[in-house]
Amino acid sequence: MSSDDLPQGINFPTEPLLKGILSIAIIELVKVKPIHGGEIYQSLKEKFQIDTPRGIIYTILRKMEGEGLLVSNWDIQESGPARRIYHITEEGLEYLKYAMDRLRRSRQIIMLLLGDEK
Repeated sequence: MSSDDLPQGINFPTEPLLKGILSIAIIELVKVKPIHGGEIYQSLKEKFQIDTPRGIIYTILRKMEGEGLLVSNWDIQESGPARRIYHITEEGLEYLKYAMDRLRRSRQIIMLLLGDEK
């Protein structure tokens, strides 16, 4: 959801409904294949309909790298700018498994809130 989806004239809180959902989506993309920030930005929009500023994505990537969930290396090509390619670590895989389990447990609560009981 982007700020364009909010009704005009009403001040809704803009914090994410689920803390960490963007981090989970990013690390899921990195798990699939080594990937650079621009491609992460585009894939978030296409796969998850998440439209967030690139600066936030890079901040999350640096944080996850600092936590040992991701590692990166520079891809320097003959033409075009150098790109930092992100790879998931074993710790990142463990975090992703844990985060996905939490999301699955949260699904029932979300469905109840939305009136979609199973």
